[in-house]
Amino acid sequence: MPRVRERSPMFWRYAIIGMVAGVFGLFALAAFNRPPATDVLTACRVDRNDPAHTIILIDQSDPFNSRDIGWVRSFVDAEARLLPKYGRLTVVTPNSAQPYEPNEVFFACSPGSSEKANPILQNPQMIEDTWREKFYEPLKVQVEQALNDTEAATSPLSEAIFAVFDRPDFQKSMPDRRLVIVSDLMQNSDAFSFYRSGADMAAFQETRLASERPDMSGADVVARIVPRQEYDLPIDTVEDFWSEYFRGGGAVYASVN
Repeated sequence: MPRVRERSPMFWRYAIIGMVAGVFGLFALAAFNRPPATDVLTACRVDRNDPAHTIILIDQSDPFNSRDIGWVRSFVDAEARLLPKYGRLTVVTPNSAQPYEPNEVFFACSPGSSEKANPILQNPQMIEDTWREKFYEPLKVQVEQALNDTEAATSPLSEAIFAVFDRPDFQKSMPDRRLVIVSDLMQNSDAFSFYRSGADMAAFQETRLASERPDMSGADVVARIVPRQEYDLPIDTVEDFWSEYFRGGGAVYASVN
């Protein structure tokens, strides 16, 4: 009968090291996958390390008809689904009375949509139900209420945009900043109005609003232009103004008709 070969001290040393490393690895994996603490009401991370922030600016200075409400709902749905889990979504409207204090009508963080679910480890239907109940349905209610608000006397878009980029939760340190504007893009305030001066960038540069244009470096800006029966200015001129405005501030800008 062959003699059993004894293990060397070096073998047991490496074995113990391997076991200890394995235990620590399991603890590290569990800690890494542990969900962060979140606010009960908003589902936002308590540590404020939001992975993304989308702000939707809805300009309700002119009324939306029933057809508009339909496409805005679909548009907002698509934006909400783009957010990663814990991504923050805020909806604001211009404020005629206090142009630099836009009305915040909604904010919450996404619990994660079914599109990004792992079908092996997660239940996509359960995730979808949670996403709709806790996040999308409250969002839809507030958006439709904003769309049905009475028309405002003015449309201080530039002032509202300045306020958006002045928010502490929308600074350059925030990853994946995205501003979505739902509007006919007709700037109209005491400081500068397309109805008085046209969509004239040279005229705009003579106003105090030009000096207040924020640093939008790295932010994505999308304008979803509201269709109107008749525009007071050629829409191409209006689009050119805002393209120059946003790109001049460092944003990545696109418009959607």
